[in-house]
Amino acid sequence: MKLYDEKVLEGAIDIHVHIGPDYMPRYSDCITLAEEAAACGMRAMVAKCHLTSTVGAAAAANQVVPNMQMIGSITLNGPTGGLSPRSVIIAVKSGARMVWLPTVDAKYGYIKASQGHWIGHYVYSSSFGYPTEQLAIIDEKGNLKEEAREIIKICKNEGAALATGHISPEECLALARVAKEMGFKNLEITHPNAWFEDFNMGVCRELADLGALLSLSYGACSPRNGREDPEEILSIIKEIGAEKLIMMTDYGQVVSPSPAQGMRVFYYLMKSMGVSAKDLDLMIKKNPARLLNLD
Repeated sequence: MKLYDEKVLEGAIDIHVHIGPDYMPRYSDCITLAEEAAACGMRAMVAKCHLTSTVGAAAAANQVVPNMQMIGSITLNGPTGGLSPRSVIIAVKSGARMVWLPTVDAKYGYIKASQGHWIGHYVYSSSFGYPTEQLAIIDEKGNLKEEAREIIKICKNEGAALATGHISPEECLALARVAKEMGFKNLEITHPNAWFEDFNMGVCRELADLGALLSLSYGACSPRNGREDPEEILSIIKEIGAEKLIMMTDYGQVVSPSPAQGMRVFYYLMKSMGVSAKDLDLMIKKNPARLLNLD
């Protein structure tokens, strides 16, 4: 008996995959990830590193594996310039289609790490004993900093997606409000389900109402990364609606399966919990393509 449809990932896009080489061990390099994704019929993956741009790695993978698209990105932590509009414009002019706001150097991430959150594994191992920045995109009055406004402007003008990384709910809301004012429609709220204790349903609903797409991470269900109950993910889908959501893996860890197979498992898990094939296609195909301006 056939247990699954071998073509279920045809056209799928994973917007959040960590690649090696990196400052910590990763599942594989960009070329191997592209080969595995292509074998499953996937359309694209976004390659991510916390401390470096992945534009070069993605371009190399696309030369070797031409029948799917690896998408380069930049994450705005200290080693790439922090909240630097110059770093952003250089990256997107070089081919990056996704810009991540601070992750391991985000002030909110540091606060969560100090409270014992699993994100500390990534935060503390990224400094190598050197001082790190605790970056925030809002000032003491809660207003969006000018450099963050400029980054939105660059992403809008260049057709790149902007992802929130590991910033706080308050920062995400401030960002989403300004993005809406500026007419920017390619904002992604990065794995709010990974810290659902702060990104509660009210926050998620407000962010979605402001026009942002919220990504749901299967990695948060993994043994190292929080062990979230999938019922929490299902509750977000039911409350917010699939048209405003993206499913992604956040895989690339050596303790997790391959990202392509992780996406397959995520798909069938949600299907077994009652999510329709139409909604699943929205969250793994159509919405990611819309975020990345691929259509």
